[in-house]
Amino acid sequence: MDLDRTPGRFWDAHLQRAVRMSRDSTDEARRLLAAGFPGPAYVWGVRSVEIFVKEVMLRPAFLEEIEGTPDEFDKVWRLADRKVRSLFKGGKWDQALKKVESSFGPLDPLPPTTDGEDVWKVWKSKVVSQRGNVVHGAAADPSVDEAALVVEWADQMRTQLTLRLIASSTHPLHDLFVAFFDMAKQAHEGEQGATGSASTASA
Repeated sequence: MDLDRTPGRFWDAHLQRAVRMSRDSTDEARRLLAAGFPGPAYVWGVRSVEIFVKEVMLRPAFLEEIEGTPDEFDKVWRLADRKVRSLFKGGKWDQALKKVESSFGPLDPLPPTTDGEDVWKVWKSKVVSQRGNVVHGAAADPSVDEAALVVEWADQMRTQLTLRLIASSTHPLHDLFVAFFDMAKQAHEGEQGATGSASTASA
């Protein structure tokens, strides 16, 4: 299905909302960590990356792959949703990340863990399952240090995935994605400039 790339329309809004939800989840994880709740912080850290992968990367890719007309949008959306969910079946991320790499190119390795392990491998094999155990009360809450590390990794992963989408032109909404981050960058630079001016004035 062809996706409407018009700025300000549905997909522009969807993309911005998903990116903000992902970022806000990491912010909430930090607040929970600072308040002394490492278990919920761990869960929200994982949620941040999951939202980004599902809503920013996979859903648009599947929607473009599935044939359909604008009148069949609801049906195509449901099919895409089913495909996205199937890649995370049983709390596993292997198939989801394989789809990400096949669609947008290989993910660069993150800095290894203190044990020299690949962070993505540890995330898939240990972090995701631990998140499920915490949610369902099947395991004790992680330590503050463990939760802090997961939140740090979530930030690194989201940054890496963002750079992958900016560098790759294969995302169906690539132009909207790049425009959104250019706008966010300009806003951030404007805030820094305003803060610097205020500091100078107060001095």
